Amino acid sequence: MSQTDQPVLYVIVRRFRPEFSGDIEEAIESIQKTVADQPGFIGLQNRITPKHDGRELVTIVTFDTQKNLERWENSPVRRRYAEELDRLSQDCATNTRFDDLSRLVAPTARISKLETVVILIAWILVLGHLLRHPVEILVPDSVGQFWQSALTTAIIVVLISYVLLPVSSLALTRIKARLSGRRRA
Repeated sequence: MSQTDQPVLYVIVRRFRPEFSGDIEEAIESIQKTVADQPGFIGLQNRITPKHDGRELVTIVTFDTQKNLERWENSPVRRRYAEELDRLSQDCATNTRFDDLSRLVAPTARISKLETVVILIAWILVLGHLLRHPVEILVPDSVGQFWQSALTTAIIVVLISYVLLPVSSLALTRIKARLSGRRRA
């Protein structure tokens, strides 16, 4: 697979009458066995859900490249299955293709340990400066400097751990993903 090839997801939706459920399930089983042997095949999922006027079959097929998906779509075997399912369906199948799934399969933007440490240090310095005076005002002098520092540190740790580090990491990851996307284009 070349660097320009991207995984492709293909979604097909068909509606059929309940009396065809057995025929549809047999066709699905047969298709699953056949498509698994196709070059570049990654996965296949089928889901049948009841609807007010019958059943709905949603099929999701994933191939490693557009070329391999097209090879499957143009194969005589797939055409036979599609014709059989179309014959059982109430109306025309709806299908949609999603490509460039590489970010879902293998995210390209991640933050490194060094970047995490830099984020932590920055938040410690900023919060240490911002919280020092409010803690001094709110906590009486009789408590002592040690306890004021301990309270400030505890507040900083909680804020960074549960709010600031996750938000900062997500923001940095998104920025890096956008920048890497622009470099590819």
